[in-house]
Amino acid sequence: MTAMTNPHEPTVAPCDDSLKKKRGRPKCFNEQQALQKAMLLFWEHGYEATSISELTHALELTAPSLYSSFGDKAGLFYKCIDYYLAHEACPIETIFLEARTAKVAFELFLYDNVQRLVQPDKPSGCMLVVATMNCSDNAQAIQHNILEKRLQIKQRLLDRLMQGVASGDLAATAPLQEMADFYATVLQGLTMQARDGATVEQLHKVVEHAMRSWELF
Repeated sequence: MTAMTNPHEPTVAPCDDSLKKKRGRPKCFNEQQALQKAMLLFWEHGYEATSISELTHALELTAPSLYSSFGDKAGLFYKCIDYYLAHEACPIETIFLEARTAKVAFELFLYDNVQRLVQPDKPSGCMLVVATMNCSDNAQAIQHNILEKRLQIKQRLLDRLMQGVASGDLAATAPLQEMADFYATVLQGLTMQARDGATVEQLHKVVEHAMRSWELF
């Protein structure tokens, strides 16, 4: 019987010198560990400010090995974003599926984000916001890609509000797009405050006031 593989297990190349020569990778190359290290650099410094030399040093790869493994800097960045969404970002789908009402879903979503925006061993803020903040026109494709991901989250907020109307916990007359716009803005504001040094307690107060605003809609 063929053994089943776990798709979440780190990818480790066999320790074989011939494979090392063919792939341009060091022995026992661990792609998941490499992505985590690169992600932290992009998250902290942003896409353009993170140099190839910093990446090769952190990943312990030569430049040719990095290109062989990930294509180019942009390709590595996209994989790091995917890694971030899978391992670091708020599990929005789980929260929205389990929450009884739209209000509870939004409240849990914001509080979960706060815990992830301020961590002692991680860069502050949301990578989807901070990693492309200061990019030049040369990185328009990168910026557009990240913008699309932020818009997908905003659309998911709107979808959950629509579900709330269908379930009866939100009035049919509620201004759903305005609500989605407002809470998406709160989320991005939390990121900027975290980046500027706000504490978890301070950000919790912001969430408290944001949820009090729910009744104003």
